[in-house]
Amino acid sequence: MKKIISLVLVLTLGLTAAVANADFIFGEPTNLGQPVNSSYADTLPSISADGLEMYFDSYNRPGGYGGWDTWVTRRKTIDDDWSTPVNLGPPVNSSAWDGAPCISADELEFYFCSQRPGGYGGWDILVTRRATKDDTWGQPTNLGSTVNSSAWDACPSISAD
Repeated sequence: MKKIISLVLVLTLGLTAAVANADFIFGEPTNLGQPVNSSYADTLPSISADGLEMYFDSYNRPGGYGGWDTWVTRRKTIDDDWSTPVNLGPPVNSSAWDGAPCISADELEFYFCSQRPGGYGGWDILVTRRATKDDTWGQPTNLGSTVNSSAWDACPSISAD
């Protein structure tokens, strides 16, 4: 019994001795301004791993397909300004509400949520894929009942690996 208590004590002390160290400092936030930001609800950005594309959703922005839509803005280098955003259009955007983008690290999978008919609940999480970065996005696939439920399943976020 003494050995078990000692082991628990050593493990507990070892765990409590760990200290988080954040040895970095965030810079001051900078408003991206026009043309990225608009007077519409521009939200939930997802930046590509190379930092050259930023996907976001916007509500009722002119040129949209159905209320909430996903847009992309690009730049040639990370030191350049962002370009005028372009609506992703079909098949990513539809007449339903589509948003909350999340691009994979290899930029070949694009996760988002949608209120398209035939889903499992109010919002469902879908994925669209492309073979290369130069290809267009394919037909979105609902991730099914393993991920989606009768509740609102929204705002996907995937890890880099």
